Amino acid sequence: MTQFNSISRQRQKPIKISATACVVAGIFVLLALCPRTVSAQAFDTVSLFQETINSDFFGVDARAMSMGNTGIVTARDGSALIYNPANLARVRRIEARGGFSHLRLQEDSRIIDPGLGTLDDGRDMNKTRINAASIVLPIPTYRGSMVVAFGVHRMNSYDRAFAVTIPEPNFPSVNTSEGREIEKGGLWKWSAGGAMDLSPRISAGLSLHLITGHDEYGWTRVYMHNDPQQSITLNDGIDVDYLGVGATAGLAYQVSPVVSAGVMVETPSYIEANEHYESVLDTAFSRYEWYDESYSDYSIHRPFMFGFGLAGQFDRFMIAGDLRYKNWSQLSFNYTDNYLPDNREDQFIEDNLKEVVSVHLGGEMLFPEQGVTVRAGYFLDPLPIDSRYIESQRKYFTVGGGFLIDRVMTVDLAYVDGGYKLRDATPGTYFADYKVRRLFLTFAYRI
Repeated sequence: MTQFNSISRQRQKPIKISATACVVAGIFVLLALCPRTVSAQAFDTVSLFQETINSDFFGVDARAMSMGNTGIVTARDGSALIYNPANLARVRRIEARGGFSHLRLQEDSRIIDPGLGTLDDGRDMNKTRINAASIVLPIPTYRGSMVVAFGVHRMNSYDRAFAVTIPEPNFPSVNTSEGREIEKGGLWKWSAGGAMDLSPRISAGLSLHLITGHDEYGWTRVYMHNDPQQSITLNDGIDVDYLGVGATAGLAYQVSPVVSAGVMVETPSYIEANEHYESVLDTAFSRYEWYDESYSDYSIHRPFMFGFGLAGQFDRFMIAGDLRYKNWSQLSFNYTDNYLPDNREDQFIEDNLKEVVSVHLGGEMLFPEQGVTVRAGYFLDPLPIDSRYIESQRKYFTVGGGFLIDRVMTVDLAYVDGGYKLRDATPGTYFADYKVRRLFLTFAYRI
């Protein structure tokens, strides 16, 4: 997200500083007058488009997540609104469902500088969120099945933390600066959908989505002078509100009494964004403050996603697998003002984003006498950016279980452990290691 339609103003208060401080302040004021140049350094290049890297679909249901985020065939509850609405036709009883998720993110960064050696830094984040709520209503029919459902699901997460210590060879009195980045928010899908049997073995479904969300981003950079009283702090903040629409369609096919298959298509999402940007520069040695602010409206066109799933049910054991395809190079931004300068988003898409296929595998074992199900899985969710920015791809291992309570209520748990590593385009200069741990808890009650 970039500054557009900038409305800049400066507020200057009486200053009493030394000549040296004046020189230092002048340098940093020049930096502040072009903040995007500052953040265009190598360490920040891989942070571009974190809304693409981090906000891709991560799952909404504990059962699906515990089996490697498989759901194109196996999601036969309210989460089918997201995974494959055709599976709603398999729900025979009224169901109310809700869930939570907890994120633990650990980020470690490392910059290797010829003069200063290795500069290590890092930051952690913990967030607990409501993740999903849905209700499924089967409609009595003479033959086959017809089901409608309504739900809200937290589809995409912007929650992220980042810290880095940056060498500053161009400023003799400043050895390093410290960068601190924090981002919070996400996208929600408010869904209405339905499914019906087309034949004894084929069902079809469709869900329509109203997309809402908010992204709150903050970037703080502190230039550490040899004298702490001469330090300078630059704060950038971006708040964005989102409103859009999308849809998901799917088919489910009972290939045999043992094997089931499913396909789903998530249509392009059209999202309107209202952005507010502000930047403040403070100096520790004076009462000087520099302020910049801008507003912009733009639209985001997110590309198609296609998915295929296969599952086999063998007595008490089930195994499932999903493949999902998305071409992120078709992501596009359209801005309200046609006189805006060249923007980094479009250039980054053209140069770096690509198509990806994610692979999801999982299984579960049912112990009916105890009313307990044990699950495990794995998924590889490739980063949609050029490989020169990737040290290791996103991959996750999952475990979990389900519990049947009094034949009408289920409780599902999932634990997800994994992560990925980023680097600068020049290997060996900069690294960022993201370790991700997530817990999912889902409750369901069927009448």
